[in-house]
Amino acid sequence: MEWRTRWQITIRWDRAENSPAGVTVLERVVDSTAELRRLVDRARADPHVVAFPYRRVRELVGGEPDVCLYGHGYAGGSATRPVRDWLPCSCGGHLVLRCRMCPDVRVDPIISTDCNPCRTDS
Repeated sequence: MEWRTRWQITIRWDRAENSPAGVTVLERVVDSTAELRRLVDRARADPHVVAFPYRRVRELVGGEPDVCLYGHGYAGGSATRPVRDWLPCSCGGHLVLRCRMCPDVRVDPIISTDCNPCRTDS
């Protein structure tokens, strides 16, 4: 798994009839700054657009592992299904999987040098 950066833009028109989509608010999520730039340029050129705030969003992509590092499968009943936890971090967070068959603990995405994970033990 890894974090992917995307951008969400919300375009607001003064009236639905002035919008190409026939709505007053349209939200889009784009994968590149080039796509975001095209939407911002179009919004700036449209005299009926009253606002177009955008923000960076992050999402986890990729599948969870099927086995622990020692080859124990994660599929099946409660005896083999890993214990799942979430580790908050400035990068967005990390999925923690603990194998029930051995002491293996897997953290996805891996903790890198710019991460600062923190435990939230109660």
